Amino acid sequence: MRHRIETTVSNLQGCFSRDRAPILTVESGDTIICRTLDAGWGLDPFAEDAGAKRIPLESRKDPVHDRGHCLVGPIAVRGAQPGQTLEVQLQEIVPEAVGMTWVGEVKEFLPRLGVEEFYGIGWRIDWEGRTARSASGHSVAVAPFLGVMGVAPAAPGVHPTRPPRRVGGNMDCKELTAGSALYLPIEVPSALFSFGDGHAAQGDGEVGGTAIECGMQRIELSLTVRDTPSIDWPQADTPAGWLTFGFDENLESATVIALNAMLDLLVQRLTISRPEALALASVAVDLRVTQIANGTLGVHARLPHNAIT
Repeated sequence: MRHRIETTVSNLQGCFSRDRAPILTVESGDTIICRTLDAGWGLDPFAEDAGAKRIPLESRKDPVHDRGHCLVGPIAVRGAQPGQTLEVQLQEIVPEAVGMTWVGEVKEFLPRLGVEEFYGIGWRIDWEGRTARSASGHSVAVAPFLGVMGVAPAAPGVHPTRPPRRVGGNMDCKELTAGSALYLPIEVPSALFSFGDGHAAQGDGEVGGTAIECGMQRIELSLTVRDTPSIDWPQADTPAGWLTFGFDENLESATVIALNAMLDLLVQRLTISRPEALALASVAVDLRVTQIANGTLGVHARLPHNAIT
């Protein structure tokens, strides 16, 4: 079945919580179609009064907790149980015509790069031409994706959207484009999936703290509950290859998590020993810094399709 979600305040949230009532309950295999606002709750960078184009904090469902990225959800998947896996098939991702990039908010390291003041640049996005042009006249290729996709953590309480977790969230992985399947470990009944934070383009690392932040005029994705693969951290099958993710405050620890998951994948898919998996990974798997902008750092290991035959 196909479900259309309207972009209304009642269907949006700015946090993750197992206690939030779902905006919609779907069957495994159903498709969701909707529009998303940008992470800043609808900011239009070209409006004369940009703040007036944003859903104000006091108008959100929970002004105390809905302070994070503007997300559609939570969506319940009937029958989903802890220990299962949620497969998110990304079928269509179409960006809006405007976007924005800001730097200066990531206080941890930007001063060491010689950037201490807040700076923003607007973009016009040409989806037909697959390019975005900045206000200063520079162009970049467009490859849209959602920065935040995740299910509710099992831990009680309200969780901010900024740090990615083992159940997904603000992963900011530029390779999760249309045609990808994202796999998330389910920790709570019904999964409670949320998504948003549209990006028209981003480099690995998201080094300035943001990508081309934009709303999405159309998102189409499907949600399917799987018993396999049984995973502890997110994985994805993308047009570029298989990805395994690791998140931690320490980049080395995040790397170990991502690489361990990739070795598990190689052992299972190729029916080989773990030492052989590491040997093959050493010549065929790429390690990428997913993002350094969210406090909790991200690394993903990528195995290109047909890299090992």
